[in-house]
Amino acid sequence: MRMRDAALNRIIAALFVLHLGTIFAVCAKAPPTLSPAGAAAFHATQVVKALDVLRDFAISANAQAPPLISTADTRKIVDFHESAVKTIGAVPAGWRNIVAVGLAQLQHDLPAAVWTRLAPYAALVTALIESFPR
Repeated sequence: MRMRDAALNRIIAALFVLHLGTIFAVCAKAPPTLSPAGAAAFHATQVVKALDVLRDFAISANAQAPPLISTADTRKIVDFHESAVKTIGAVPAGWRNIVAVGLAQLQHDLPAAVWTRLAPYAALVTALIESFPR
């Protein structure tokens, strides 16, 4: 049992390290040569990348044996990701509040133990949403 726990901890640590590179790349500023519309699209893409990290973590956690996140909870996360990405594409001027409210609703819908695992990735999404100019 301890060997399996140690292996799970190593896998989680490896996933965290892999995602750190993505996190630092996500926090990049828009190139100064972009138009305002281009800068807005750049920022939206950064949020989509962070949402992808959140979704990928949930899928990886579900694939563990035993799963760290249940299939039903993973489905909720994947559904949130899909709707958030569609919203960002469909509502370029007003997606920030919609995605933030959706993330808060996801937190409400998931068990506390699952949210604790997702919290760093959700915090990344929230920080990016709040950091970009409106």
